[in-house]
Amino acid sequence: MKAPSLLLVAAATCSFGAAIQAREESFSEQLLDTLESFPSSDPIVSELSAAIRNSSALLDQAPSQNSAISARASTFQAQVACQLLRYILPDSYTDATTNQTNYVTLRDKNWSSNCDLPAACFITPEHPIQVAVALQVISRVQSNFAVRSGGHNPNPGFAGIGQDGVTIDTQRFSHLSLSADKSYATVGAGLRFGPVQEYLDSQGVAVVSGRNKYVGVSGLLLGGGHPIINSLTGLAADNIKSMEVVLSDFRVVTASRTENSDLFRALKGGGNNFGIVTKFELYTKMPRNLWYRNAIYAASDAKAVFQALAEVQNNMEEDPKAGIQMTCSPDGFTVAFVYGEPTNDPAVFAPFSKLVPTSERTPPINGTTLEFIQLQSPPQPEASRDTVGVTTIPDADLYLDLYNQYLTINAANNGTSAAFLLVIQTLGAAAVRVAECNGGNALGTSERALTLWNPISTWTDPADGNKVHNVLTQIGNYIKDQSQAKNLYDPLIFANIAAHDQKVLASYGSQNLNFLLGVSQKYDRSSTFQRLQNGGFLVSRS
Repeated sequence: MKAPSLLLVAAATCSFGAAIQAREESFSEQLLDTLESFPSSDPIVSELSAAIRNSSALLDQAPSQNSAISARASTFQAQVACQLLRYILPDSYTDATTNQTNYVTLRDKNWSSNCDLPAACFITPEHPIQVAVALQVISRVQSNFAVRSGGHNPNPGFAGIGQDGVTIDTQRFSHLSLSADKSYATVGAGLRFGPVQEYLDSQGVAVVSGRNKYVGVSGLLLGGGHPIINSLTGLAADNIKSMEVVLSDFRVVTASRTENSDLFRALKGGGNNFGIVTKFELYTKMPRNLWYRNAIYAASDAKAVFQALAEVQNNMEEDPKAGIQMTCSPDGFTVAFVYGEPTNDPAVFAPFSKLVPTSERTPPINGTTLEFIQLQSPPQPEASRDTVGVTTIPDADLYLDLYNQYLTINAANNGTSAAFLLVIQTLGAAAVRVAECNGGNALGTSERALTLWNPISTWTDPADGNKVHNVLTQIGNYIKDQSQAKNLYDPLIFANIAAHDQKVLASYGSQNLNFLLGVSQKYDRSSTFQRLQNGGFLVSRS
C-alpha cells in the first residue's frame, strides 16, 4: 500500500501540515503509549505495534482534533480516519474498494433493511486494544462512527453509519467459555444469543436472554434485555457479572459491582453512552429445563383472551417462575407460555384453560431454554422494520380498547406493503428486586407489574417508510393517551423496543437521567460518544 494517499486527500483540501501545532509527542507515539497497558508478548499487540511504527510518517501527519480539519466536512474526516485505520489495522479493515464482497456483507448485515448503511469503512477488531486504537484514530481526526453487535436494532443509524463515518463491528469478539463451577459464562460482545445458548446447553446450563436467537448479545444487554420469566430472573442485564469496556480515553477497564460500579450500573439499560463493551461475564441463572407452550386464539375471542391475560399477570405476581408473551394481529393472538421448571399444566395459566385455541403451534411440552428460543426464532424475510414502545399497568378493559383501536388503524393502512403487529410483553414487580440484588440498573422501573406494548411493522417498499413510522407513532400515542386517561400509564420506555425519536433515558426518571449524565461526564470526558457517535439513545439528547 502507498502511504502518500492520505497526504493527497489532505492536500486537495489545503495543506494542513502548517496547521498542525508542535507537540511534545507525535501521534504514533501516543498510539504506542496506548499499547503499553497490554503485554508486548501478545501477538495482536506486537503486530499492532509494528504496524504503527511502519506507518509513523503517515500517522504523524494526521491532523489533531484542534486543527483546521475539525471544521471540514464529515465525509473528509471519515476518509482520513479510514486511511489511517487501513494501515494500522489491515486485517480488520474493509471498504468498498479493498474488498467489495466483504463490504457488501458487512453493509447488509442488519436485521432491518432500512439500517443497511454504506459506511466509509468497516472495522472488525478482535482485541480490545484494536478497539482502543480505532477510537484513538477516530478521536484524533474527529470522524463520526457507529458501533454494531448483532445488528438487530431496527432504528437506522443506531448500529451503522453512511459515508460520513466508520462502523466498528464487534462480530469477531466471539470468545465463549464457561467457568469451572459453571456459575458464569464469558461471552464475546459480538456474538448472538443463539450460539451462546447452544454452547451452554451442551454444558447443561443457560443464561438469561431474549426469545430470539438472532439478537446480538451487546445490544440486548445494554438496552436492558427482556426475558420471558423476568420475575424469576430479572432483566437480562441484571445477570451480568462483569463487562470489559473500552473508554474514550482509550483505556480498557472492567465494570462490575466491585470495580467501576457506577459504570456497571449505567451500562445496564444506559446503552452506548459510555464506552464500547467487548466482553461480558454472564451468570448462568436461567433455568435450562422449562415447560412451554405456544397457542393461537381467534380474534373473535379478544375480550376473553385479554381477561385471561390480565388474570395470568396477577397470578404471576405470586408465582415468579411463570412468563407469558402475546402477539396480536387482525387474525388473532399467538400466546407463548413458559414455566421455569419441568411441570404439567401450571396452575398460573388456568385462566386460559377456559378458552379453546384455534391451533397449538407448540403443544405443552417440557424442554430446554435453547429449544424454546429456537422455536421462537423462525427465519425472517428480508424487509425493513420499525418499532415503538409504550408501557402500561395491566388491565383487561384497557387491553381490549387498545386492540380494537389497533385494528381500526391497521385497516385504514392496508394500501401499503406494510404489516402491523401488536406485541405484548409482561414485566413482573419482582424483576426490580432481582436488579437491586446485583448492583441495580439504569431503568428506574417502578416496583409493580407492567405491560410493555410494542407496535411493530415490516415492509418491503422503501417509499412506505415514513408512513409506517407515522402509523406506529399513532398507535403508540393512542396507547399512551388512553392509559393516561385511565390512570394506567407508566412512563418507562423500554430501550430494546423503542423508536429512534422516543426519549428513552428521560423515561427512566430525572434521578436516573442525572445519574447517567454524571457517569457519561466521568467516563467520557471528551464527550466522544455524545459528539461523534452516529446514533443511539444518547444521554446528551435526552
